Amino acid sequence: MSITVYEALRLPGLSTARLIAGEGGTHNLIKWVTTVEVIEDISRLQEGEFLVTTGYGLDQNSEHFQKLLGMRKLSGAAIYTGFYLNQIPQAFKDIANQNDLPLIELPTDLNFSSITKSILEQIVNKQMELISSSLDFHKQLTQLVVKNEGKSSISDRLSFLTGISVFIMDESGELSYSVHKHKTIRINEIELMVHQDSLPYKDLSEKCQLERHPLELELHRFKILFYPISANEKNYGCLIAIKELDEWSELHISTLEHAAAVFAIEYLKEEAVFETQHRLRGEFLEQLINKNFQTSSMALERGKKLGFDLSLSQAILYVKLESMKDSIHYKKSMDLLNELARKELEKVGRQFVIRERLEGLMILFEVKQGRNKNWKQDSLETAGTLLRLWKLKLPRIKITVGVGRTYAEVSKLNQSAVEAEYAADLHTLLFMKKDIVHYDDLAAFHLLLQMKEAGLSLKQFYEEQMGSLLNKSKQGIDLIQTLEAFFKHNNHIQATASELFIHRHTLKYRLNLIEERSGYYLDSADDRLKLQLAMAAYKLEQYYQ
Repeated sequence: MSITVYEALRLPGLSTARLIAGEGGTHNLIKWVTTVEVIEDISRLQEGEFLVTTGYGLDQNSEHFQKLLGMRKLSGAAIYTGFYLNQIPQAFKDIANQNDLPLIELPTDLNFSSITKSILEQIVNKQMELISSSLDFHKQLTQLVVKNEGKSSISDRLSFLTGISVFIMDESGELSYSVHKHKTIRINEIELMVHQDSLPYKDLSEKCQLERHPLELELHRFKILFYPISANEKNYGCLIAIKELDEWSELHISTLEHAAAVFAIEYLKEEAVFETQHRLRGEFLEQLINKNFQTSSMALERGKKLGFDLSLSQAILYVKLESMKDSIHYKKSMDLLNELARKELEKVGRQFVIRERLEGLMILFEVKQGRNKNWKQDSLETAGTLLRLWKLKLPRIKITVGVGRTYAEVSKLNQSAVEAEYAADLHTLLFMKKDIVHYDDLAAFHLLLQMKEAGLSLKQFYEEQMGSLLNKSKQGIDLIQTLEAFFKHNNHIQATASELFIHRHTLKYRLNLIEERSGYYLDSADDRLKLQLAMAAYKLEQYYQ
């Protein structure tokens, strides 16, 4: 800690010193005292040093000294008169006044040691006082972490100790907690208002975290500091502190540094608790999917211990992430997906469990129904919100969300998981491609999936119905492709022809060829149903090959 030139001039050891110029700089802080006989290399002098000199050689060569006075580097300069200078030149006074650099005249009976001792004793005393107060504040803040009081209590105590308005931002730029000490300061989702001026605090918070270095700025009569909250090379957020310019002290700065470290510890602690809880819940979900509980009551009891009520209606989402060659980017994408899902479900007040799989996330969540929507609509809305948030963050990376049916029975939750996985995996088999697929969308495949699970041959089934269509015609026409497009457009001739880039007469020729080979009539609803089911079996078998 330092003392000002004004405070130094009132010390007993400098009672006979006289300020003769640069009165505007008496608030300058003295960080150290340097005594010099001959002033030659001015580059060695440090910021905030208080220079004491006998003035040797300054009557003949004062260029170096005048340059030093104009550098705004020193906190002040004291020159003896009576040794080498009878009086301090007016040129020195003019430069000191221009640069608000206190220029002090010293009598010959005041020795170097008296000046140095008087000032340095005060600096050391203030430093000890700062260290003692700083340690006390740090202890108070740390005890809140030990007592598990949380970030809100830490923010309150920090503001109480320093009189600072405190704003805590999380890593994503959202306001986590705030303590307002100033009525003229307001904050919303976009900007921080100081009087009528605004600050893009989210951008500044992000910059502070990226650079991992405090940012300082002034607005009106306030100083605003941004402190990064980080640990183990990871950013957890930013601490924003606001206080009147003339009321900041070194103790406040020191306390903020301690507070940023304490908040980092709190985030680390929360992260450790969350990761443990997340792992236990994920393992619990895996046990539900694999039906590892002997009875439903055992599963219900286990869920209660983990804070999860399985007696409510539940469904499972399987969010499948597009695979990437770069494992590091894939891991980051998976972490982001996990975070978005967790925050959104917490935001809407749904209980949930997330389990990371090789290609995506399995999410068990509470489903609600109301007057205007049923369980299926609610689960699709949840999936749609997650997809929208993802596209805002990483639109170039594709995800597919499979939605299982909703069940109120614990014993059927594994079925919802199977359905969600089928929906995500088989969405490419649908005529109309989409990013969110409910298991009910695979209605044409339900019977076929059961056949496959029962060990029945899908190949034998579709070959019996349309085996004659599998080989291309002599002209190289792919009749399966033509038939699929025809069904996709609900038997509409012009729309089908447009997709295949052929004339409608050419399409009619192909459809006639399909009827001749298969023996089915496309005008017959019963025949179309047989061909559609055979087509679904063919696509399903091709998918699993």
